[in-house]
Amino acid sequence: MSSKKIKESVANLAAQLIMEEGIKDYLFAKKKAAKSLGHNENASLPTNSQIDKAIDDFNKIFNPNIDIEFLQQFKTQALEVMNIFKNFKPHLMNQLSQGIIPKFPEIKINLFADNLKDVEYVLLNSELSYDFKEVKMNTKEGKHSIKSIPTIYLENLSIPAEIKVYFENDFFDFKKNFLQNRGLNIKKVLSLDITTLNPSTARPLMQNKL
Repeated sequence: MSSKKIKESVANLAAQLIMEEGIKDYLFAKKKAAKSLGHNENASLPTNSQIDKAIDDFNKIFNPNIDIEFLQQFKTQALEVMNIFKNFKPHLMNQLSQGIIPKFPEIKINLFADNLKDVEYVLLNSELSYDFKEVKMNTKEGKHSIKSIPTIYLENLSIPAEIKVYFENDFFDFKKNFLQNRGLNIKKVLSLDITTLNPSTARPLMQNKL
C-alpha cells in the first residue's frame, strides 16, 4: 500500500474515532488509528487538514441531517463563555460553521493573554467551577518542540468547555507557529446563521498543529 493510501486509511479511522468515541486530541486519534491498522504510528500519520477532510466526509455520510436546535444551543453557550473572557481575544475552534458536532460535544475556545493570572481573576469572579492543567503540545519547531498550554476545563455546563490560553504573540504570528487557524471571534460567531448551514460548503477549522 502506498504512503498516500496509508495516510488516507489512517485519517478515515481517526475521524471515526473522533466523531464516535469523543477523542479530542488529533495526534492521539492518529496514533491509535495507525496502530489499529497495523501501521507505523510515526511514519504513516496524516496531516490535520487530512483529518478535517475525513471528518467532513464522515459527517456527510453518517450525519447528513444537521441538528439545528442543538447547534443553536451550542452557539448560545459558546458565546456566553466567550463573553466572559471577552478581554482575551476569545476564538471558537469547533467546526460549528460546518454543522459538525461529535458524539461527545465540547466547546473549544482559545484565549490570548500574556498574564495567566488575569484569566484566573476573571474565572474567580465568574463563580464558574473549573479544573486547570497544563497540556503538552508538539509544535514541531526544532529542539524545543514541546509546548505547555495552560488549559481550563468547565465541566459543569450543559455543554462542557475546554479553554486553552496562549500568549499574545501566538495570536499575531499564528501563521508562523503551531496555531494554523485562529478560529472564529465573537463577531463571526454572532453572525453565523445556524439555520442556513450546509455541511458540504463550509471550510473546516483545523485543530492546533500536532
